[in-house]
Amino acid sequence: MSTTNTSVSDSVSLAPAANWCDHEHGGHTVQFYTEDQSLIDGLSRLVGTALGAGDAAIVIATKPHREALTKRLEARGLDTLTASMQGRYFMLDAAETLSMLTVDGWPDAARFNSLIGGPVTRAAESEGGNARVVAFGEMVALLWAQGKAEAAIRLEQLWNDLGKTRVFSLHCAYPIASFGHEQDTETFLKICAEHSGVIPSESYTELISEEERLRNISQLQQRALALESEKAQRKEVQDSLQRRESELADILENAIEGVQQVGPDQKILWTNKALLNLLGYTAEEYIGHRLGDFHCHQHVFETFWAKLMRQEEIYDYPAELRCKDGSVKQVLIHSNGLWEDGQFVHTRCFVRDVTDQKRLEQSLRDVEKQAAMGRVAAIIAHEINNPLETVMNTFYLLRNHPSLDEDARKLTRIADEEMARVRHIAKQTLAFYRNSESPVPVSLLHTLEDVLAAYNREIQSNRITVERRITTDGTVVTFPVEIRQVFINLVGNAIQAMPEGGTLRVTLRPCLQGMHRSQRSGIRINITDTGVGIPAAYRHKIFDPFFTTKAEKGTGLGLWVSRGIVQKLDGTIRFRSAMQRGKATTSFAVFIPTDGTGSSVA
Repeated sequence: MSTTNTSVSDSVSLAPAANWCDHEHGGHTVQFYTEDQSLIDGLSRLVGTALGAGDAAIVIATKPHREALTKRLEARGLDTLTASMQGRYFMLDAAETLSMLTVDGWPDAARFNSLIGGPVTRAAESEGGNARVVAFGEMVALLWAQGKAEAAIRLEQLWNDLGKTRVFSLHCAYPIASFGHEQDTETFLKICAEHSGVIPSESYTELISEEERLRNISQLQQRALALESEKAQRKEVQDSLQRRESELADILENAIEGVQQVGPDQKILWTNKALLNLLGYTAEEYIGHRLGDFHCHQHVFETFWAKLMRQEEIYDYPAELRCKDGSVKQVLIHSNGLWEDGQFVHTRCFVRDVTDQKRLEQSLRDVEKQAAMGRVAAIIAHEINNPLETVMNTFYLLRNHPSLDEDARKLTRIADEEMARVRHIAKQTLAFYRNSESPVPVSLLHTLEDVLAAYNREIQSNRITVERRITTDGTVVTFPVEIRQVFINLVGNAIQAMPEGGTLRVTLRPCLQGMHRSQRSGIRINITDTGVGIPAAYRHKIFDPFFTTKAEKGTGLGLWVSRGIVQKLDGTIRFRSAMQRGKATTSFAVFIPTDGTGSSVA
């Protein structure tokens, strides 16, 4: 084991003991202390030595430090009052002085020179102008404690500028605990750079022997190295955690399904893009608002929230959420709550849009329902058709029977015509279900005129005015019997809606339906009446099978069958019923495509 031949003087030069009184006159030293006791010890030696030698001292300190210093000086037999009267001792309050020399928290040079330069000059002129001046100030420590590091450095610089025009020794002090954070290192070095001498804390200065000081320096070096290594490791861990948090945040923010957090006050804390896009709101319009405000059914939301408050795990909870445009989204919610120490913090909520799925399921149910009804209608039509033929043959023979007079023959002819109509309807029903006919070119105008002619008697007896707005022949390739059935149902319903008379408006025109690239060309037929209208309570089920407002006079199949025919042609049928100028107006609009995209083209 080797040893180094280091002299005592060399070792001390590496780690010298420091004392305020040891520094040259006119210097600017700073002490970093751990305990107030150590500060007062050094300060009492500095001021006591100066006053005892007949020199001058200026102390700018906090009230506790001023009181402790006064007791210590009086214990040494120094008469501070007499020194003050002689102009050799100035004691100022640090906080009050600082407030007077700063503007908006920043040291002002003019105020500093007036407030501090004056006492320094007067102190130097005491004792016939031969007094040496020492000064102590901890205004910089107050600025540092307030988080105003740059202001503290600026005040240190003003002291240095004053030292260029006046001769005095300045000593500052900071609690070393104020520099306990990593981010304080740079500012700490800047403060040290503003001083001609730095006195370390008492943990070092109180060491007496050279060996203890060298051991202390070595220990500090080892701790510094260990801290640097720990700092590097901690930074690596923090960077890794930050990357993972960033990746997780990115996954949640850009997830396909909606994700959100809701606080204990039922207000939305955070949500991702998917949920905002689903509902059409901006973050400002959604986040911070009560979650229940976006639920269509409050009792559904209240049940959901009650489950969460019972700490239940919720899976596939069905709900309907209101979008910004007024539409409704059907969703399934998976959610649970984050609880800490028995207190609810926020939900962890995943929202899946099932609107299209529900719509498809409903469509499948409607198709199955329509198919079942079609089979029933076909069976009924088939069973009616056989006895109907017999009845029609009987009426055919009866209407020419010689025993009947002219009135009876007229009645049999009417009965025969109506039976023919019943047979025609039965055949149409069978054709609709079996799809036995082939599509052919059909003039919608001619078909519509035939239907109006068939209803001419009802139109006249009900005092109905027919208005035609025709701009096309409207030839489409379709099933003649089926399209005729649609017109019969719509015109018949319109006539029955106007028992006291009115206007039947028939429109036939070419048109485009859809938006931009999805537009389709076709023919639009509008059947409009000024009758009794359709009550709002019935509008949502107007196309349902067996739904009717005509009591025993209606079967409830007309509009249902019409919609099925139009949909088979890849067309649409819609209606609108509203009050205009105190009168009800109901309009059914049928669109049949002619661009080759639907079944209407052979």
